[in-house]
Amino acid sequence: MASPILQHSDQLVATIAKLPMSTFGTPRVKEVALVLAKSLNKAQGWSIVMRVKTIAAKAFCSPRTVQRALKVLETSGLFQVIRRKHATVEDFNFASVYKLGPALRSLFNQLVTTPCHGSRGKSLTSSKQKQSNKNKASSLSSVNKFALFDRKRVTKTPEEWEASQKASQEHNRSALQKLIAMMKG
Repeated sequence: MASPILQHSDQLVATIAKLPMSTFGTPRVKEVALVLAKSLNKAQGWSIVMRVKTIAAKAFCSPRTVQRALKVLETSGLFQVIRRKHATVEDFNFASVYKLGPALRSLFNQLVTTPCHGSRGKSLTSSKQKQSNKNKASSLSSVNKFALFDRKRVTKTPEEWEASQKASQEHNRSALQKLIAMMKG
């Protein structure tokens, strides 16, 4: 089987959503990870430039909570944080750069290539499984906060991505032609 290709940030959001809460420690750390994953841009090499205040507003928490969460995410290797300082003004900081970390990339590859085996028949649910289900339910609720999250995009093949990209480009061309015709007429 060919290695999976990371095509959209929704794939990263789904990967983070599948991880148990114990990976992050607190729900706020997971929220910050989801905000960063949703914001990553493929065209910029899976990185994003963003202020801590912006992340805090999107994650519905304080900037200090975001700073703590970023330390956890950086030490775990899920994200790389490049803090930028002003060259001459000591107290002035630029927005930091957040990049996809090696741990998150390998988790994405591992979770996508691992087949899901569903159980057939009725089974007894252990207390550990019940707790795992609760963790999954809480992570899914945080994923659903993102209005643009689309489960269909997570499972697209590279050919489907190319076809949808060509269709959207054609749609944009026709819309531009209509706009030009309206402006002339």
